[in-house]
Amino acid sequence: MAVAALGFGGILAACGSSGSSSTATTAASSNTTSSSSSAGLAQAQTLVNSVMAPPAWQGPTAKVNTSNLSGKSVWLVNLTEEIPALHEWAAVAQADLQRAHVNVQICDAKGTPEGITSCMQQAIAAKPNVLVAMSLDTTYIHSYIQQASAAGIKVITAQTGTPGIPQGTGAVAEVTFNYPQVGKILGAWFAVQSKCTGYPQIITSTSARQPSAAEVAGMQQEIAQACPSSKPLPVVNSLIPDWGTTLATTTRSLLTANPSMKFMLPLYDGMTIYMVPAIQQMGLASKVQVGSFNATPVVMQNELAKPSALAADVGGPNQWYGDALADQTFRVLAGAPVIPSENVPLRLFTRANVNTINVNANESTWYGSVNYNCNYDKLWGMSCN
Repeated sequence: MAVAALGFGGILAACGSSGSSSTATTAASSNTTSSSSSAGLAQAQTLVNSVMAPPAWQGPTAKVNTSNLSGKSVWLVNLTEEIPALHEWAAVAQADLQRAHVNVQICDAKGTPEGITSCMQQAIAAKPNVLVAMSLDTTYIHSYIQQASAAGIKVITAQTGTPGIPQGTGAVAEVTFNYPQVGKILGAWFAVQSKCTGYPQIITSTSARQPSAAEVAGMQQEIAQACPSSKPLPVVNSLIPDWGTTLATTTRSLLTANPSMKFMLPLYDGMTIYMVPAIQQMGLASKVQVGSFNATPVVMQNELAKPSALAADVGGPNQWYGDALADQTFRVLAGAPVIPSENVPLRLFTRANVNTINVNANESTWYGSVNYNCNYDKLWGMSCN
């Protein structure tokens, strides 16, 4: 009733106003909106420009003694080995840890609740020194973190979305990309490319709930700031086990239902492997632009570097991240202070700068001249490899 009364009062006020006053108010409002949109677009363009350049080293500086870690053990429970980036993170971290003669076991949870439960139970039963939970929802695995802690196992969470020391989870450390920033980059790219025309179809994956939610929030926040007049579309969800069987159909259905759609933002570029061919088959590769995250080599080589609907891919350097995960794990194994954030950088690749890198070369070359391998080796007291 209060809302209705306020609305009625507004109608009366409008009826009592002169036509010239109403017109002036409307014009002022329009000018304010236009000014706000222009400022937001300018900020979006600045962000896009800054993240297209090669990043600088902003990683840790404190050394850690890895000489006495031989024989210690780590279990790494990976949400899924199906996503290329997740597979690479685990493989790089495993290789780094094994250089210090740490025993590493990777358990593939296959993106399912049953797989997560099984892997966590196996890991706790094995009684490693450290358990790394990668891309797992900390709410879902909270009881397992408690069980591990009670058994003297240190838990590190990885890729939960927002950098920082874990609070209230029971984990002792976290290593993650800055997913809110990933979302902001993709939102800014959309705003610049579209000039705030329409709204992108965001496709999330709640199989990785926390980083997905953080990335979506970043997208929506940036788009709202840059394009305040754009009307959001409902976010669509696709679970990891369903990507291969449903994403192509979902893509076709979305584009059929909304023929004016020109931008799609699937959160992870492993999803584009199924979406881009569907867009191509519909004859819309020149109309629909896709932006995503991970910059995994197979996607960069077969989609962004070739004519396709994929027009932008934010890269969190996967090998760099694997080193960062190993660095934090070394610190926990050695009893050294943990790092609040490893500051693994992000870089935006588009058709405007993809030709400045060799997509067929080792992806470490895509991120400029920073020798992060040597930087980490020096911290670990190892020779550069």
